[in-house]
Amino acid sequence: MIMLAAVAALVAWPVASETGAKKVIVGAQLTGLFHIPGEHQGSGVYYEILQRALVESGLADQVEIIVMPMSRAKRGFVNKQFACYAPGITSFDLEDASLDLQDVLISVPLNKAMVRVISRDEQHLVRQASDIPDQAVLSIVRGTPLSSEMQGIAERVMHLFEVSSETENVQMLNDNKVDYIFSFYPDVLFAYQELGMSEFPYAVEFSPLTMRDTLICHPGHERLFKAINNKLEEFARSGVLKQMLGDLNMFAEPQAPGNQ
Repeated sequence: MIMLAAVAALVAWPVASETGAKKVIVGAQLTGLFHIPGEHQGSGVYYEILQRALVESGLADQVEIIVMPMSRAKRGFVNKQFACYAPGITSFDLEDASLDLQDVLISVPLNKAMVRVISRDEQHLVRQASDIPDQAVLSIVRGTPLSSEMQGIAERVMHLFEVSSETENVQMLNDNKVDYIFSFYPDVLFAYQELGMSEFPYAVEFSPLTMRDTLICHPGHERLFKAINNKLEEFARSGVLKQMLGDLNMFAEPQAPGNQ
C-alpha cells in the first residue's frame, strides 16, 4: 500500500468538535464517485448516496460532505479533523501503526472496487503480473493503494507516472505516453464517458487489487455512523443503492446488507 504523503497544511474546514460547527464527512476525490466542485459535472455517485442518507436520516443540517484529494482527505481523517471518511479503510496503509485506525466504525459496502491493468490493444492483455515487461511504462492515479503485487510491478518497470485522475490516466494511454495503466473500476467508467471514448481492453481474469468501498467513522461519532449505516443497509435491501450506482455498480449480484 502507498504510504500516506506528508501534507504541510489542510484547508481550514470546520472541525467536528467545535461548538456549533457541522460534523464533516470527507470524500476522497475519485472520478465519478466524489467530485471536487467545478472539476466535473455533478457531485459524484458516492456523494449523492451519502447525501441522500443524511437527508433521510434528518441529519443534513448537522453534517456536511466535502471532497478533497485523497492524500489530504486521509490525513485529515487520521488527525480527527473529520468525523468520517470514504471510500474506507482499505485505502490506508494498515501496516503503519501510527495511523491508529483499529477502532474505526466500518459501514456496509457502498460498492466493490477493482484495479484492472488496461492495455491499448488485445495483443498486449495482461493476464498475470509477469506479462508486463520490465521496460514498460505505466501510470496510476495518485493516492491509489498498492497491493504487494502492484508494488512488485512498480519496482521493476521502467517508470510509473502518477496522475491526478482516471480521466488523465486514460488520456495517457490514449496518447501513447504509457504502455499500460492501473485503473480502478468503477472510477474509470466515468472517465471514458467524459472523454467520449470506448473502453480499452483488459483481461477479466486478472485484478491485482479488489476491495470494498465503505464509509468509516471515528468511534466518537457512533450515533452519526449508525444513522448513516442503517440507511445504507436500507438502500441495499430496497435496491436504491443498485439504482443509484447504475453503470458504476461493480457487484455481480444484488448486494446483501451487513459488514463484508
